[in-house]
Amino acid sequence: MGRLGDAGPGRVYVDCATCERSGRYTVASLIGRYGADISTLDLLRHLTASCRYQRPPGAPPARKYAHLCLAAITLPPPAKQIPPVPPGVPYTVEVWRETGGNIELHLATIYPLTVAIAAFEAACLEWPTNEITLRDRARIVRKRERPQRSATTSGL
Repeated sequence: MGRLGDAGPGRVYVDCATCERSGRYTVASLIGRYGADISTLDLLRHLTASCRYQRPPGAPPARKYAHLCLAAITLPPPAKQIPPVPPGVPYTVEVWRETGGNIELHLATIYPLTVAIAAFEAACLEWPTNEITLRDRARIVRKRERPQRSATTSGL
């Protein structure tokens, strides 16, 4: 996550292993104080500015035995963007293997029946030698059988 505004609702945890300080903040209060566009790195720097082991950006590297601020920020997971689901049961368009009797390609999961029939007919044109089905769960709505091979092509 790059910005505070990308975090979902909940709490932000800031913990430092060096000085053993910790803080808990709500996302809403932090957005109110710093704005939604603040980066998480800048937010961590603001929240740990009073740490005596904090080094300013661009400072020379710490010496071998010098203490460093090891503060870490834990943000809540982002709010899930669930696409709206149309009412009804989806239809599936599938291409079947020539041998074995199982599905080779699951082409589409489509909600309106009219669009599913159009996708089924387009699949029939695209895969002329395969068996293709249009199903509503386990019920077959439309099925195109595998075309029979002619005697001249099977003898080759």
